[in-house]
Amino acid sequence: MGLATIAKQPNSTEKPQRQNSKFKHLMWLHWIMAGLMILLYLTGVYVAHPSQANFIQWLSPFLHQSVGTLFLFLLVARIFLLLRVVGSKYSRRLPNVTPNWLKTVSLHTILYFFMLIAPISGFFLRNCRGVNTTFFGISVPPIFAANSDWIELARSSHFWASYIFLVFIGLHMLAHWRLVRSRLRRFFPVSKKAYLPDEIAATTTKPVAEPLAQKDSRE
Repeated sequence: MGLATIAKQPNSTEKPQRQNSKFKHLMWLHWIMAGLMILLYLTGVYVAHPSQANFIQWLSPFLHQSVGTLFLFLLVARIFLLLRVVGSKYSRRLPNVTPNWLKTVSLHTILYFFMLIAPISGFFLRNCRGVNTTFFGISVPPIFAANSDWIELARSSHFWASYIFLVFIGLHMLAHWRLVRSRLRRFFPVSKKAYLPDEIAATTTKPVAEPLAQKDSRE
């Protein structure tokens, strides 16, 4: 083996390792944002239907705005990282365009579109009302000018974008149901034998060792 070949060997694994690292970071963002989305929808219900309790009436909008701002920051980072992963993946070869590939790309494009529209429309709604958004106590400067004529449009946009996004989240979970089920089983472990019929469960049980006396008598 020549020196040139040995020198090239570390570089041959360097790019796949960088690619795997980017993908891991992308998946970390995916699951963190999934948890934030659950919190956003829960607090959004209390924002739309305020509670009589003063503490919950204050806490729900505070958390909804703060988590929504954090969600938007993470989304920008996620899109940037996704573009880098896709760019490095298809830099040397074009994708194999199949109906399944087109379906996957279309679904993810729609997901990212409503993922971006939902929080931006929320900022738009608060700015139209002339109210600043808070990020865990830090006031976020307005992006849009206050305009009472646009309040109803902003409210409808935020409402429909959020619930259409929720529908496509459901479709996304169905498309990756095996992965979702494996993650749920990791957090909520259940005995595998509970899912198996009695005949299959019987075959998976370990045979009981024979007594030594019986074994010696057979010999």
